[in-house]
Amino acid sequence: MPSMPIRLLAVDLDGTLLNSRSELSPANRQALGRAASGGVEVAIVTGRRFHSALPFIKQLDCTVTVISSNGARIGKLDGEVCYRNFLRAALAREALRTAPEARRYAVVMYDIAERGQVIMQNGASPEGPIAWYRRTAPDALLEVADLEAAISLDQSDPIQVMFGGPPPEIEALEPLLAASPISSHVHLTWTKYPLRSTVILDVLTQGCTKGSALRLWAAQQGMVADEVMAIGDNHNDGEMLEFAGHPVVMANAEPEVRRDGWAVTLSNDEEGVARAVEQYVLRS
Repeated sequence: MPSMPIRLLAVDLDGTLLNSRSELSPANRQALGRAASGGVEVAIVTGRRFHSALPFIKQLDCTVTVISSNGARIGKLDGEVCYRNFLRAALAREALRTAPEARRYAVVMYDIAERGQVIMQNGASPEGPIAWYRRTAPDALLEVADLEAAISLDQSDPIQVMFGGPPPEIEALEPLLAASPISSHVHLTWTKYPLRSTVILDVLTQGCTKGSALRLWAAQQGMVADEVMAIGDNHNDGEMLEFAGHPVVMANAEPEVRRDGWAVTLSNDEEGVARAVEQYVLRS
């Protein structure tokens, strides 16, 4: 597959590196460790916020760069932040005004270590992300009476606004936001989980994608696209896979993500990352 040696390996987290039970297998962990030991830089490129991805990344046996929040942040495990591309507070507030009925599914994310990383409105729909955050991140979650008012214009900008829930409710938001005054200032990114009847629509600043962040990081490391391999499974991985000279799609990937000519590895429950690393990186 590679014509040039792969120097940067970019791997999605959910649905790719993690199996369907959100576990990191020994085979995947060891494969990334072997690649790193051979001089390949490893980047985890995820839609999760940094602090949500951290517990999984700490299980790895190698040093990694973390591109989180669909490209809005690039950082290191020691806390160093190399790049931020966050959504302006005024745009975040306007996104909520555009779809007031959808606030029960809305989440505002901040890049802080304490409560308030995740902000949701009181009375959020049980079909949305509220139960997930109450269960998995209670110390990060802040529930407020007015989500729009919680976005301060004179403090730090949020990372993004996210809408999550049943497809009929969330998919109706895309045309509303696309027709709104902020449409030319934001980028909309989908992540879809049909088996769970759940979709996520992220409202990010214009030009913010996994692909643009990976392109920036590769350039800063003196690497070209032909030296990059990316592995992913979902819609939000599209720009990353298109940038990489060596795109690899998981067998469990959404059909719309695949392209003719792209390599396909095993599913996330069959340790497809380990197989791809063995096949294309360690043997290159």
